[in-house]
Amino acid sequence: MLALSVEDIRTDVNLADKNAVIQALAQWLEQEGHVASGYQAGMLAREAKIATYLGQGIAIPHGTQECRHLIKKTGIKVLHLPQGVEWGGGEIAYLVLCIAARSDEHLDILKQLATTLSQGDLPTRIKAITQPQQILQLLQNTPALTPTPTITSELLRVEHIQTQLTLNSLLALTESAMTLMPCTVAEQARLKQTPSIHIGQGWWLSQNPADDGHTKAALVTPYTNSELMTQQPPVRGLLMLVIADLSHKVLLDQLLVWLKTEQGAELAAITQAHRLLAALQNGPPVNTSVSERVEQAAIVRNTHGIHARPGAILVQVAKQYAADVRVRNQDGDGQWVSAKSLMKMISLGTKSGHQLLFSAAGKDADLAVAALVNAVEQGLGETLPPLNGDIHADIEQQASPANEYDVTSSVAASLSAAASGSSNAPAAPASLTVPLQSPLAANTELTGVSAAGGIAIGPIFVDAPPQFNYLKQADDVSVERAALAAAISLARSDLAATQAQSNDEQGRNMLAMHRELLADSSLSFGVHKLINEGLSAAAAWWSETDTAATRQAANTDALLAERAADIRDVGRRVMAILCQSPVITPPDHPYIWVAQDIGPSQLVNLDPQRVLGIVTVSGGAFSHSAILASALGIPALAAVNETVMSLRSGTDAILNGDQGSLRINPDPQTLEQAQQQHQQTQQDAEQAWALRRLPAITEDQHSIEVGANLSGVNDASRVVMSGSDGVGLLRTEFVFMSQHSAPNLATQTALYRRLFDDLEGRPLLVRTLDVGGDKPLPYWPVAKEDNPFLGVRGIRLCMQRPELLATQIRALLTAANDRPVRIMFPMITDISEWRWAKRLVNEIQDEIKATQVELGIMIEVPAAALNAAVFAKEVDFFSIGTNDLTQYTLAIDRGNGEVAHLADALHPSVLQLIKMTVDAAHAQGKWVGVCGELAADTQALPVLLGLGIDKLSVSLKRVALIKEQVRRANFGACQQLAARALLAEDAPSVRRLLEKSV
Repeated sequence: MLALSVEDIRTDVNLADKNAVIQALAQWLEQEGHVASGYQAGMLAREAKIATYLGQGIAIPHGTQECRHLIKKTGIKVLHLPQGVEWGGGEIAYLVLCIAARSDEHLDILKQLATTLSQGDLPTRIKAITQPQQILQLLQNTPALTPTPTITSELLRVEHIQTQLTLNSLLALTESAMTLMPCTVAEQARLKQTPSIHIGQGWWLSQNPADDGHTKAALVTPYTNSELMTQQPPVRGLLMLVIADLSHKVLLDQLLVWLKTEQGAELAAITQAHRLLAALQNGPPVNTSVSERVEQAAIVRNTHGIHARPGAILVQVAKQYAADVRVRNQDGDGQWVSAKSLMKMISLGTKSGHQLLFSAAGKDADLAVAALVNAVEQGLGETLPPLNGDIHADIEQQASPANEYDVTSSVAASLSAAASGSSNAPAAPASLTVPLQSPLAANTELTGVSAAGGIAIGPIFVDAPPQFNYLKQADDVSVERAALAAAISLARSDLAATQAQSNDEQGRNMLAMHRELLADSSLSFGVHKLINEGLSAAAAWWSETDTAATRQAANTDALLAERAADIRDVGRRVMAILCQSPVITPPDHPYIWVAQDIGPSQLVNLDPQRVLGIVTVSGGAFSHSAILASALGIPALAAVNETVMSLRSGTDAILNGDQGSLRINPDPQTLEQAQQQHQQTQQDAEQAWALRRLPAITEDQHSIEVGANLSGVNDASRVVMSGSDGVGLLRTEFVFMSQHSAPNLATQTALYRRLFDDLEGRPLLVRTLDVGGDKPLPYWPVAKEDNPFLGVRGIRLCMQRPELLATQIRALLTAANDRPVRIMFPMITDISEWRWAKRLVNEIQDEIKATQVELGIMIEVPAAALNAAVFAKEVDFFSIGTNDLTQYTLAIDRGNGEVAHLADALHPSVLQLIKMTVDAAHAQGKWVGVCGELAADTQALPVLLGLGIDKLSVSLKRVALIKEQVRRANFGACQQLAARALLAEDAPSVRRLLEKSV
C-alpha cells in the first residue's frame, strides 16, 4: 500500500490561486515519474466538472478517468498553504493532497484522511503547522473521543406502561413519557408539537433541546405486543430525549445496537423497568448457547450464488418469523450477519457451492431455520443446475435478472466513500454532477467515429446522470430524520405502484428487490448515525449509499459487484425526493439519444421508432451499441468529445453517421442541405427496395449471397420481405440476454422453430452463445478479468458450461427438422476447440438425425486466419467477424473511445488476413462469408468482392442496398482494386483508393 512520507510534503507554500497549486502539484508528480505530461490538464478538467474541496480546509485534486492512462505509478504529494487558497464556492483550502492512483494503493491514506476530517477546528490547526512531520501526525493520529457521562437511572426513566394498542398508541406513549420527566412548560410544548421519528423495528424517537441545562430521558414500552396491531410501522417503544449535553449519546447508541442486530422486538418484550435499563447497558445477547439456538447448514447451488434477488427472497422468508435469525458463509469470512438484512446477506459473497449456516433463537426458531434451509434447497426462485453434470440436461427457467445500469465510480467517488464517516458530507461523485452549459454556437460541429451510417435530424436527449444539490450539514436532527423517513416511504410507495402496473416479470422482480433494499435496517442505521453527527438527511443518505455501493462494486465476483448498480439506483431514487430533483425520462417524441455509454442490456428494449440516432462518448465503430444501432438502421456516432454531455436536451442537431459528425444548432442553410441529403438517401433506399428480390449478381455475372444479421427472433418475419437470401448471422446472445434466465430446451426450440418457419426454406446461420467481454449474462458467473476481451469468452466460456451449449445445439437441430441450418462457433483460436465443439454436435446429431447441417467457425482471432489452411480441411465454411478481427489484429479495444478512430477494418493487415482465409477455404472447396460491419460498408464492398468473399450478411435495412450495389459492380474490376488495396500502406490509403475508383 502507498505510504506518505515527509518527502511527499511541502510546508509553508505561498501560491496565488488554485490553478497555480494544481500546476505545482502536477509538475512535482511528473518530475518524480508518477505521471506523464498532460496530467495537469486532466486535473483542471476535473475541477471544471466539480470542485475537489473535501472540507475542513482540505482539497484533494486529481485527474479525470480519461487521463488515468497517464499515471505511471501511484503517488501522492501534499502542499501546506497557511495563507489559504480559494478553492471554489467560497471555500478556502489550507492543505492540498494530490493523488495519482493506478489502483487501490492509496485507500489507506484516504481512510486516514476521513478520520482526520472528524477532528474539530481543523483549519486553525492546519494553518499553525510548520513542519512536514506535523502533517503526518495530523493524518495518522486518531482524535480522542470526548468522554460521555454514564447512563444512570437518574438520567433515564423507564416504564412498561399499561396502554391499549390503538392507532393512537404512539400518542399514549408520548404522554406517558412526558409524565416521567421533570420538563419545563416550554419543553413540554415542544415535545407535543414535534412528531416522533420511526428509527426501526417499531422503535420511535422524540427529541428536543433543554431549557434548564439538564438532559432528561424516558423510555416507555406498551403492555401488549405491538405486532398484533394493524398500524404500520408498528409501535414497540419510544425513547424521549430533552438534550442539554452529550450524555444522551451512549443511550441512543445502545438502543441502536439492539436495532442493528435485529433484536428491537426482544428489547421491547422486557416487562420490568430495571431489567430494561440493564439490557440497554449490557447490550443484546450475542453468545447464546448452542442448546438455546437452532442451527442448520445448507449448500448453495444457485448458478451465481446469493446475489440480490435470491438474497431478497431469503430475507423475506426470515422476516416471517419473530426469531432472531443469523447466517454466516462457512466458506467466506465466517462472520455472523442478520438474515433479515438484504445488505448484510449479499455482503457475504456467497457463491455456488458455498455452505450457509443458519442460526436462530426464539419461540419459532426451528420453523425459521427449516424454512430458510428449504428455501435454499428449492433454489430461491431459480432453477438449480443438474447435479450429474449431464451435458444434455435441460436448463430450466431461472429467476429474473434486473436491467443494470453501468455506473463507473471515479476517484472522486472513492474519496467520497472513504470520507463517509466525516462530519462534512462528501460532495457527490463526479459521475453524478454533469453541469448543463449554455447552448453551443450555431452550426457547431462535433466529430467522432462513424458507428452506423445514415442521417438523423431532430432534438437531442442527453441521458446524463442526475445532479443533486443539497446542504451538507443541518441543525435539527429530528427534522432530517423525518425528511429521510418520508422520502424512503414515498420511494417505496412509488416502487410498489410501478411494480403493480408492470406486466414484465423481470421488471417486477427488480422493483421488489429495490423495495427490499430501501427497507434494509443496516443501511438506515448508518444514515441515522451520520444524521446524529450533524449531517443533513441528503448528505447522510448519499454518503452511506455511495459507500455501500463502492464496497459492493469491489466484490471479486463480477455479478455480485454489479449489484452496486441496484444500490446506487435506490440511492438516487431517494436523493431525487430529498433534493426535489425531477426524474429525467426520455421524451415522448423522436430524439437523438446522447449518452456517456449505452450497454447491451439497455439496447435490448430500445424503441427504433422513437430513437432517431445514437451518440456516445465512449465506444467505437465495433462496440455492441454500434452493432445493434446498425442492425436497427439507426445512425450512430461514437467516441465523441465529452462536451456533448453538457448540451441541453431539446437542442436541434444533425447526426451524420456516414461522415462521423454531429452538428449542433444548425443554421437554416445547413439544415436544408441535410434534409435534401436525407431525402436522397431515402430515395436511393426506396429504389433498392423496389428491386430487392432480384439476385445479387454483378454485371459480369459473378453471383454472391446476401443474408441478414439478426439479434433475436422478433424480426424473423421481415427476412423474406427484405429480399434476403436467408439469415447470415443470428446473434443468440441477445436472445439469452432478453430472457429472464437461460432459456431451456423447450423455449429455445420454439424460438428457433419460429425462425425456420418464417424463412420459408432459406438457410439459417447461427452463431452459438457468445458472451463474455462486454456482454456478461446476469445469470452466468463470470469473474472479473483485467482484460475480458482476451479472457474467458465465446467458445472458451461454453467449454466451461457445456450443458448450455448442448441445449442450444439440441434446440437448433430439433427446430430445423431437415431445413438448412448453419452453425458456427465464436472465438475459435485452436484446432482442439473446434474439434471439441464438433464432437458435441455430432453426438446430438446422431440422436436427432438432422440432415441439412453445416458446421463452421468464425474467423475473429488472427491465429485462426493464419492457420486457416488447417481448419479448412475440417470445417464446412468460414464466417469472418471483421469487428473482432480488426480489434485483435490492430490491438485496439473497440470500446475505447480514445483509440476507436484507429479501428478501421480496411487496414491492409486485416485485408491480408481475409485474403489468406479465402484462399485456404477455396483450396478445399469451402465458402467464406463476412458478417461483421465491414460487410455493410458500401465503400468497402468492391474490395470484399475482389478478395473472393462468397457471402455477405448485413442488417435487414441494408440488404436491398447492398444487393443493388453488387448488381452495379464489375467483378473483374473489383479483383484489380482488391489487389491494389492489399499493397496499400495503411487504412486511409485504402479509403483514398476506393474514393478514386467510384
